[in-house]
Amino acid sequence: MSKVRVPLLDSQIIRSTSHIFIGIGAILIRIFPSMKVAVDQSGVRELYKIDSREYMAFVFFVSIMMFALVGGLMTAVLVAGDAEIPILGPLIGLVMSVVFFAYLMMYPIQIVSRRVKMLERNLLFALRTLLVQIRSGVPLFNAMASVAMGKYGAISDEFKMVVEKVNSGTPVVDVLEDLANRNPSIHFRRALWQMVNSMKSGSDVGKNIEDIIRSLSKEQMVEISQYKSTLNPLAMMYMMVAVIAPSLGITMIIILSFFPGMEALADKNIFYGLFGGVLFMQFIFMGVIKSKRPNLIGN
Repeated sequence: MSKVRVPLLDSQIIRSTSHIFIGIGAILIRIFPSMKVAVDQSGVRELYKIDSREYMAFVFFVSIMMFALVGGLMTAVLVAGDAEIPILGPLIGLVMSVVFFAYLMMYPIQIVSRRVKMLERNLLFALRTLLVQIRSGVPLFNAMASVAMGKYGAISDEFKMVVEKVNSGTPVVDVLEDLANRNPSIHFRRALWQMVNSMKSGSDVGKNIEDIIRSLSKEQMVEISQYKSTLNPLAMMYMMVAVIAPSLGITMIIILSFFPGMEALADKNIFYGLFGGVLFMQFIFMGVIKSKRPNLIGN
């Protein structure tokens, strides 16, 4: 698993001080129960060795700290400047603390979203490698070690942890169950549970993996079809906004600039502005197309 870093959580002083608010963290985790799953699946719990209550206590402490620092600083500045409304200082501090609270709350969720994309991007190829290895008579653990040594991105990182834990003495089934419980990808979790159930029941692991590959391949084709249908209107919109509209606009500006009293339309700054607008739209469309890209399509 790729190492994720949460802002300010690397500081031992902040982490130890935030334990004072562990009770408030327990209350917050009841108010936001989804954060427990987000902290576990994002890898924050495993990397920093903290649970969801401790993370929520850390979020609350950082928010209070931002309120005190920003609010105190702004109040001091306003008082020194003889401001008529010094209460603006605490209000600004309150706004900053709410912003930091929301940011740190959303950070594990954003990590989970990125992890899902990274895992599912190479999942199909990794499962096919597992199937080929198993059909060739290679034991499942050795096949997973082969995937761990391969270039499958986040999938290889996950299987490296599996290999390390098994080599340290933990049973393979227990390691795979733990990986399935804390994994954010539904497809990867389904594959892991199939392997666990096969090992427990003694059935053919290769047959179950083959069924998963067939199911993922069908889903991949559906996602590709949906992606293609999404690109069609985007392509037409791109032609309208980034090609046709600028061309017609420049033509109209040049024609109108010849009329008396409208010479200012031919100013070069207007053309620079149109050029900048076209570049901006190009980046917008690139971002939209990238965001619509299916996760199961490999690099």
